[in-house]
Order: sequence, then structure tokens, then C-alpha cells
Amino acid sequence: MGDTLTEGQKLVKGESLTSSNGAYTLTLQDDGNLVLASRGHAIWASGTNGEDVVRAEVQSDGNFVLYTGDKPVWHTHTKGKKNVRLVLQDDRNLVLYAADGAAWSTKTETDAPPPAEPEAAAPAAEEAHAEPAAEHEPEPEPARTYTVESGDTLWAISERFYGDGSKYQVIADASGISNPDLIHPGQVLTIP
Repeated sequence: MGDTLTEGQKLVKGESLTSSNGAYTLTLQDDGNLVLASRGHAIWASGTNGEDVVRAEVQSDGNFVLYTGDKPVWHTHTKGKKNVRLVLQDDRNLVLYAADGAAWSTKTETDAPPPAEPEAAAPAAEEAHAEPAAEHEPEPEPARTYTVESGDTLWAISERFYGDGSKYQVIADASGISNPDLIHPGQVLTIP
């Protein structure tokens, strides 16, 4: 499908965008979550798993929206932007561009080189004589982000991501929020 969705285009369950360098994918998973991944490792997610999302659409009104049937459950808060297009860039950032520049992004860009493609599995005969591979520490997964919507509370966001509202302070600490009762629509939170 390429690396770009333009106005009126959408992803349905199981479909993906792939960055030009092939290192990053944006997939609308069967569980309803929109996930940005680096060679299969999640970098960012919409947090809509379990909400029966059926499509992710770049609308002509300037908004990028996830829908269950006809009900929107997540969006970029960019209504009113003109000539929008969603691009999965080679720097790992997912950006919604408008006529006047970048309108929204996942803020996941990196200047690190893209991860290498996984090596093909060696044939079984070669494996029998191969030296065991050195153990590597798995890289910690980067934190997810969530953009606050009207009516959200840190308790509800904590319940959504952790299944436990009482863990709201973890999100507050990671996001540099000194007063957990004071969050604003459009604010981007770090979900460790």
C-alpha cells in the first residue's frame, strides 16, 4: 500500500503502510489497535485495542480518524486542515501533513539508522554444526504515547492501558505532570 494515505484513503483491519526503507510499518491490527512497529517491535499505538475498530481514514475535513462502524473512537484533532496526507517516514515518525506543514505526528522520529532486516534462518544441516549465537539483552520497548481527548482523566487512561486506574501516577510521572487532576485535550502523554 506504500507509505502514504491521502484524503479519502483508509486502512482496514490487517492492512499496513510501510516506510520507503521497509523498516517501519503502521498496521490496523485485528484487535482494533493501530500500531507503529519497527521490524515487528511496537513503537507507538493508538490504544484502541478491544474497541472493534474497522477502519483508519484520512478524511477530507483534515482529520485522521479510527472508526468502529460509523462511530469515531480516536482522532488526530486536526479538523479544518487542508490537503492532508498521512506519511510513514523513514525516520520512524508517522506524520499527518497539511497544506501549511505538519499538523500531527506520533513524535517517534529517530536519527538512529533503521534496524537491519532479520537474517533468514539457516538450513537445519548448517544449524547442527553452528556455534550457539551470543545472547543479546533485548532492547527495552520505547514508551507509547496517548493524546488526551476531551473528557479524559488520568485514571481512565490508566485503566485503558494497564487495566488498573490506580496506576495513573506512573503516567503522570513519565509525562512530567505535577497535578494529575489537570490534563488538557491535545496534551501528549507518555505511557511507559
